[in-house]
Amino acid sequence: MKIFPKILITLIALVLFSSCKEKLAEPILFFENYDLKSGKYRLEGHQIEGKIIDDFKNFYIDDPETLIKIQKQWIFKYKSGIQPCGYGYSIVLKENNKIIKQTLVNIDCEYMSGWIYFPKEYLTDHKNHFVKMN
Repeated sequence: MKIFPKILITLIALVLFSSCKEKLAEPILFFENYDLKSGKYRLEGHQIEGKIIDDFKNFYIDDPETLIKIQKQWIFKYKSGIQPCGYGYSIVLKENNKIIKQTLVNIDCEYMSGWIYFPKEYLTDHKNHFVKMN
């Protein structure tokens, strides 16, 4: 009967460790320290392939209040597992209509360029603020 507690503890440890994500050496700030209140910035999403968010193939957000919320949210701390999903969107940050930052994301498999964990909510939470582009 002494084996049962050891097996139970081993199973619990396996479940806990298998669900943990590997941390990055340093958090990655997509928006760095940009002054998004200035109104000079615009975040764009351009569909590359695969599933889209509702019917938004290409969209942008230029509302400073929403961009500041996203800036606080988009602090990446974890690695993603390597997956064969491809990329659904190209995400572009522009200042005065000039590209200053760009990455690729997959919302289904929840990762971005560099195998960094990108929760789908980082985009879907803000879809009410998406403006469609032609």
